[in-house]
Amino acid sequence: MRRKKPRPRFPGLKLKDEDRELLRRKARERQTERTWKRIRMLQMLDEGKSLAATAAAVGSAVPSVRRVGERYLAAGVEVALKDAKR
Repeated sequence: MRRKKPRPRFPGLKLKDEDRELLRRKARERQTERTWKRIRMLQMLDEGKSLAATAAAVGSAVPSVRRVGERYLAAGVEVALKDAKR
């Protein structure tokens, strides 16, 4: 049986002020459930919540929260809120 290589620890994230404001505005607008969850994930990670606590609060899985956080760190808020290319 092959062992999975351990993933590096998620570094956490701090939203830029303009991204934080953009997420606040988007949270007040009508959004799909998937987009709303991603907005909330980014906000909770910005507040310093753990991946597990964030996943439990929004009803998602830890890998999904990690992916959203990593996409924000790599490419910004707009990319993190959208589905990845298939």
